Amino acid sequence: MKFIIIGLGNFGATLGLRLVEDGHEVIGVDKRPEPVNLLKDGLTHTIELDTSDELSMDKLPLEGADTILVTIGEDIGASVTATAFAKERRKNATLIARAISDIHHTILEAMGVDEIIHPEAEFADQLANRLLVDGALKSLTLDSQFSILEVKVPEKMIEKTVEELALPDEWSVTIVTLLKERKRRSIWGVSKGYREVIGVVRPDTTLQASDRLVLFGKTQQIQDMLEAYEDHSED
Repeated sequence: MKFIIIGLGNFGATLGLRLVEDGHEVIGVDKRPEPVNLLKDGLTHTIELDTSDELSMDKLPLEGADTILVTIGEDIGASVTATAFAKERRKNATLIARAISDIHHTILEAMGVDEIIHPEAEFADQLANRLLVDGALKSLTLDSQFSILEVKVPEKMIEKTVEELALPDEWSVTIVTLLKERKRRSIWGVSKGYREVIGVVRPDTTLQASDRLVLFGKTQQIQDMLEAYEDHSED
């Protein structure tokens, strides 16, 4: 897929590098020469351009993009202007914009942006859940009660099948999927570990020590379940 990222701050740069690592084409755009030069070897292409200037925006290949992301996080005016110009010039591309305040979100929503993201707030929610649930590695907060959490396989679950554990019956917790440990080479030829989603788990799926569980349920019930298995492992 082809992505255009407007705004190469920490968030935009990290996102762009990850997308390239996964094999996608990424064009990074920023009016500052420093990030443009820094990322020229990491992204597919970088462009130094002021996206608040309408004539300059005509130089970007927005019509050929699958997704356009406006990740400017310091200047609401620059973000809104770049978003407006991108919306006018895109064809079928999905337009995603980063909001840094409630007012910013309201403006972007009124403009008809396809998706509005709040990286800082979303990370804060995930971090809070991780801190509240012992053993949680990553989290997605769905509401005040329910979460999706990634956790290590507790020792007493290793070599047991999904059917044997019967987590939905005993704890009202569901195993959404498993993440298996894999290796791949980056664009710089460095071997890196990553987690591969195996898809829907089967009743006879056996859990291994290196696996990661992706669990869905009430946050407190997941916590109680993990604590119970921890207690069992110490008996």
